[in-house]
Amino acid sequence: MGQQRRKFTREFKEAALRRLELGASMAEAARACEVNPNVVYRWRRELREFGAKAFTGLGRSRADENRIAALERKEGQQAVEIDFFRDACSMSMSSAGCKH
Repeated sequence: MGQQRRKFTREFKEAALRRLELGASMAEAARACEVNPNVVYRWRRELREFGAKAFTGLGRSRADENRIAALERKEGQQAVEIDFFRDACSMSMSSAGCKH
């Protein structure tokens, strides 16, 4: 299954670009935001080209992404546990049937 692209809010992108305005290098801004420097370059270019109309899409915040990832991990763990208990019950039922 392919990896889904991360989506960032307008505020997140503006905060990343604000770091550049405050003197951070492109690499520092990218590292602080946990993105590739090319992404920050693209955001800066979009802001220059489109001004106030840049970043109109609906993004998700990093907190939302982390919460979704945690819930997906939990769901996977629960699926493993359900399979384990289903197999254990199946074995228990079949071994109980053999004793009679």
